Amino acid sequence: MAIDPVCKMNVEPEKAVAKAEHAGQVYYFCSEACHKAFTAEPQKYAGGAQGGKGSCCGGSSCH
Repeated sequence: MAIDPVCKMNVEPEKAVAKAEHAGQVYYFCSEACHKAFTAEPQKYAGGAQGGKGSCCGGSSCH
């Protein structure tokens, strides 16, 4: 199980909506909104930096 770096939701890598690589690490996303936020500012979310909890979906399921 992976954690979406933007909203901190658990994501199964094989079911992730999107993925991106940054600084040699692969990140998985629950939604296109989280993927877009990450690709716009990867340094804000990569490496365990605090993202906005539930920022893409208000804490509910993004699907």
